[in-house]
Amino acid sequence: MNTHGYQEGTTLAELLRHGSLDFHRKLQHVLTNPHYFVNERMSQAQRRENAYDQLRYLVKEIGSTQAVATNLPQLFAVFDWSAVLATDLIPLISGHYNLASGSLATLTDSDSAAPYLEDLDDAASIGVMLLTEYGCGSNIQFMQTTATWDGDGFVINTPNPRARKFMPSVGIPVSRVCVVGARYIDSAGVDQGVHLFAARLRGPDGTPAPGVTITQLDHQPLVIMDNSVISFDGLRVERSAWLSNDLATIDDQGVLTWRDENSRKRSFASAISQLTVGRLALSSCLNAAARASLYIALRYAAKRTVPLTPNDTPPMLDLPHVRDTLLTDLAGTVARTIYGNAVKTSLASSDLTDRDTVVSVMLAKHFIQLHALSTVTNSRLKMAAQGMFSANRVADYLGVCHAAITGEGDCHVLGSVAGRVLAKHLAGKPVPEPGLHDAADPADRLGLLNARTLTIVQEAQRHLATPDLTDRLAVIPEALSLAEAYCAEEALQLLHQYADLPEIAAVRDVFALHYLNQHAAWYLTRGLLDAAAVRSIEQALRRAIDTLADHLPQVLEAFEFDDEALGAPVLSSDIPAAWESRCRQPMAG
Repeated sequence: MNTHGYQEGTTLAELLRHGSLDFHRKLQHVLTNPHYFVNERMSQAQRRENAYDQLRYLVKEIGSTQAVATNLPQLFAVFDWSAVLATDLIPLISGHYNLASGSLATLTDSDSAAPYLEDLDDAASIGVMLLTEYGCGSNIQFMQTTATWDGDGFVINTPNPRARKFMPSVGIPVSRVCVVGARYIDSAGVDQGVHLFAARLRGPDGTPAPGVTITQLDHQPLVIMDNSVISFDGLRVERSAWLSNDLATIDDQGVLTWRDENSRKRSFASAISQLTVGRLALSSCLNAAARASLYIALRYAAKRTVPLTPNDTPPMLDLPHVRDTLLTDLAGTVARTIYGNAVKTSLASSDLTDRDTVVSVMLAKHFIQLHALSTVTNSRLKMAAQGMFSANRVADYLGVCHAAITGEGDCHVLGSVAGRVLAKHLAGKPVPEPGLHDAADPADRLGLLNARTLTIVQEAQRHLATPDLTDRLAVIPEALSLAEAYCAEEALQLLHQYADLPEIAAVRDVFALHYLNQHAAWYLTRGLLDAAAVRSIEQALRRAIDTLADHLPQVLEAFEFDDEALGAPVLSSDIPAAWESRCRQPMAG
């Protein structure tokens, strides 16, 4: 896997950061403007309005939307710091920067895109993409919305209630540019598959365009979004609004002609190409939320003392159930940050319609996002009552996790699809012979992870011989296990490459040993470990956690968080005084 230019002498902070330090610092400054701080007196409606105002301010401060949308390191940084410092922005930046601006900037010619991109560029209009429907969910190749040729353009319609677009954030009445997915029905009435079309969903005053009905959905407790249901009844869009990616043409009679057979095959992947970017951007921001959660929880656990006896008050971090959970989560999060950075670097030079590119991002989403949710959840729980308050950030990160995990396709669906592709791609690779491995040897640990990957590949083959539904369902658990095993092996290979940094060597050992300990029963039943080896892994894991604890201050410092910017009372050296000061602050009514 690409090591994104790693060289000896690279610091841990540089290894964990992706993109320009100056841009990261600028985002931290912009996103901590106190004018946009959220407080508990604000209603959901006020928070939505505040988020839109903050998005416009962000665009004003960091420049052209199109420039950021097409500069992937900057785009990923916007997602990361919004997740950490301005969680209400996450639903808006995904639609505005990535799905709308990114699609218009890359999938059509500059002249056709210009009228829309000009409005998006300074946030005069807010961008969104309309793909998912009640009936198909995120399996969008089965969407039913239609775009019918009418002689000089297209008419978009919702043919039945299950085809209504559910549930983009478009409830707030502001000027809107959308990219809508619909089945192109040509002049002969032939369904030509899913295509993308640009449209103005709401006018300058926020009024829905003719032919558009928008219904805002109910209160959503986990994250602040103006989710809505959208239906179309004769929304007209111009011929130039079709986002063809130069794969086909439509003549004056509405006849669609593909450039070649390969273009036809690439058309659906082209239409959803920005979803691929979005999946990785949301994975990146959940890694950032996980790092921030661990930073806050571990800093708190190190200073919070626990009276166990009249004479013993150790720090909470010394309690095994706190220490082991948070430090194994820390190792997993650092491993996934490095893995994710490698995928980001690869994506910048990849064809977004290429199968390997799409699959690599599906794998990353499944590997990163579910672990991030678990890490944030564990951080919240270990902080106990302190973890319940938005002031301490972690509770709000849970909402970001839930929103992101369902925002670009369900993790398990994508993981199972990617795992199935992997099982076919890796079929025939020789499986290591049964035999005991030495888990004390870092290189042998990598061999154990490789053995798990290839064994799962072999075991999955029995369900891949036929397309029968029974086999398609039966292979899903193995496909998910393969997706996780393959990514864990890739991540461990990267950690080996960076192990000249003592902090990464410590992370590597905890990551590998925890993985082997989790799957000890699997290894025992396949003759790759024996009971004595499993016991030695448990003992080695405890020692590795102790070593990682010794490096904890350096790892947390490398996350490059600023206590003042985070503003969490638990980060203060005097927590009671920090809470008292916060409670006395005036709040906007």
